Amino acid sequence: MTQWDYILGGITLRYIRDDLTDHISMVLLPKGMDSCFEKRRTFMKMRDNICNAWDIGALCHLSLRHHAQGNGAGCTLKYGESTEKLRYKSQEKTKEGNVIRIITLLEAEEGYRVRHTVTYTEGESGIEVENEFQNRSERPFTLDMMTSFSLDNLSPFQPDDAPYKLRLHRFRAGWSLEGKHQADTVEELNLEGTWFRAFPESERYGCLGSHTVKRWFPFGCVEDRDAGVFWAVQMEAASSWQMEFSRDGDCYSLSGGVADCEFGGWWKEIPVGASFLPPKAYISVSACGLWDVCQNITDMFHKYADLQPECEKELPILFNEWCTTWGKPTEKEILTLAEKLKETPAKYLVIDAGWSKKECEDGDPQSGNGEWKPDQDKFPHGLKYLSQRLKDAGLRTGIWMEFEVTTKGANVHSGAYDSMHLYRNGEVIQTGGIRRFWDFRQTEVTQYLKERVLDFLRENEIQYLKVDYNGSIGYGCDGAESLGEGLRLQMQAVHQFFGILRREYPELVIENCASGGHRLEPSLVKLTAMSSFSDAHECREIPYITANLHQLMLPRQCQVWAVLSPELELKEIQYRLVSGILGRCCLSGPVQDLNTEQWREVEDAMRFYGKVREIIKKGRSRLVRTGRNNQHHLEGAQILFREMDGKVLVIYHAFSNPPTSIGGTLPEGKWKITDAFGRKCRLELGKGELKIWPQDSWEAGAVYLERG
Repeated sequence: MTQWDYILGGITLRYIRDDLTDHISMVLLPKGMDSCFEKRRTFMKMRDNICNAWDIGALCHLSLRHHAQGNGAGCTLKYGESTEKLRYKSQEKTKEGNVIRIITLLEAEEGYRVRHTVTYTEGESGIEVENEFQNRSERPFTLDMMTSFSLDNLSPFQPDDAPYKLRLHRFRAGWSLEGKHQADTVEELNLEGTWFRAFPESERYGCLGSHTVKRWFPFGCVEDRDAGVFWAVQMEAASSWQMEFSRDGDCYSLSGGVADCEFGGWWKEIPVGASFLPPKAYISVSACGLWDVCQNITDMFHKYADLQPECEKELPILFNEWCTTWGKPTEKEILTLAEKLKETPAKYLVIDAGWSKKECEDGDPQSGNGEWKPDQDKFPHGLKYLSQRLKDAGLRTGIWMEFEVTTKGANVHSGAYDSMHLYRNGEVIQTGGIRRFWDFRQTEVTQYLKERVLDFLRENEIQYLKVDYNGSIGYGCDGAESLGEGLRLQMQAVHQFFGILRREYPELVIENCASGGHRLEPSLVKLTAMSSFSDAHECREIPYITANLHQLMLPRQCQVWAVLSPELELKEIQYRLVSGILGRCCLSGPVQDLNTEQWREVEDAMRFYGKVREIIKKGRSRLVRTGRNNQHHLEGAQILFREMDGKVLVIYHAFSNPPTSIGGTLPEGKWKITDAFGRKCRLELGKGELKIWPQDSWEAGAVYLERG
């Protein structure tokens, strides 16, 4: 065995190579920690039967249709002949500016190759990984499975099969249920070692369709509880995806990529001379806990968020009128809100669903999508006039669209336009009774949408676009060699249209929304300025969901509802406003009807938000939480600490039946309270600790601390 290292900030990237087979894999180690590969047993023997207890592993797992599969078909397509045939060919390291790339080439005698690329940006605490399949043979190949990444040899700190030491961390998703953490031991997953390694076993999970954060986030993290080390991965997932946590002899493998032919009905033909690039993965390792390794990954997205329009640098507060008019916006209503919001820190006023003309009025604000013509009865002077009036009030006009679909009530929903929609098995795909999907692979579709979306936005001086997406295509569509590949190509074309909007209208701020958080995945998050965290509008679980999402996305890109109405008590108004401070605060509700005392709370919250926005933007979070986790019937309390350069933002929420007290540690030094907002709860700053004594259920407060 040969091994060599690259030091990438606080990470040691180690490649290990079998000198006999020329197989190669990589392992990430926290800088200063070493592995114990040399202590591992090589073989397992049971009477006359011998099997390997440990192999080098692979940088990429793949399955070509003409090769023998591994012995785990139906459970995993890893460990087959296609992977075994790959041999180490070469490796090179390049540096351009502050970006380091390590490119490893694997090659099989048949002429197919894998180009494995690790990209590291100096100052970050994680790496980006891509695998590219290249056909350099004289025959076409069909890929049934290929991984975007693979972390084999887990854990490198264990000399055996690590009983009771390994755990898999994942985050569940669901409508208004985003981000619930789940941790399972190897034993709970029924993946522990057996007396003889006859079959590979795998926990395969993921999502099918275009709502790619439906039941799981594209995330996995393996913890070595004995060594205190965490390996975490987030993966781009515009279409169906999978991850696998597999037992591999005495070791374990975490890998992922496009959902394969077994799991997602995907396969792809690679002609002679062609190549295929699966989604990118973002990977980190930490010896400082789950929250640390998760934020090592999310911090890698600052460089993409910094490319957004200049106005986003100040993290402006938004107002979205959805919970004000509930799908019935009018010019008069918008101008009333603008008058209320002028001379406040709110800078975007977004007109949500219900503004466009329908063929027939059916009461559904999401019907009639596809033509995107303003309803003149609701907006008699036109949207350009409205944008100019909002500009006079210091506001940018925003508008809601669901441009990837058509719905009943629009002329383009059916008839002559049928052929421009997606089909599955020869039938037009329709979901929810009203929704069909444009086929973005057709030039006619993108040309039509350039006119109805891009030209419309510019002509009406609209500078903010909320892109909603309220239905999933399902597991695939026609137009490619497999339904899964049809879906992948469709979503790739959708992302290219987002790129057109960014390129041709650079000052446009785009919000990613998919019935709330159903597309909170890296490829779309980094294309857009911010994402709707959830469709939880007026719910008490909002701070619970948002705090969970601090592990999965940057708070500067996480838009959180704070819906206010005059019937609410001050305590409830404070609770909702403090929730908004956990991310990008999005106000809504009939705020024009708030009384003086209620509105004063809103103004105070906006003032406080402005003071702490740099911590929201660049800080790092820790969470202390007690109680039970039924998100709609919460008990206990939570404190989120967000820290940055001698400053700490403390955000506290009490749920039902809060504890007598709740607290957490503070960074070293003396701390003083310099500002606060919300409920005046009993709070104590001790040496290295902050403690809160809840006074009531459903109260909240935020405190700004500085060293002093």
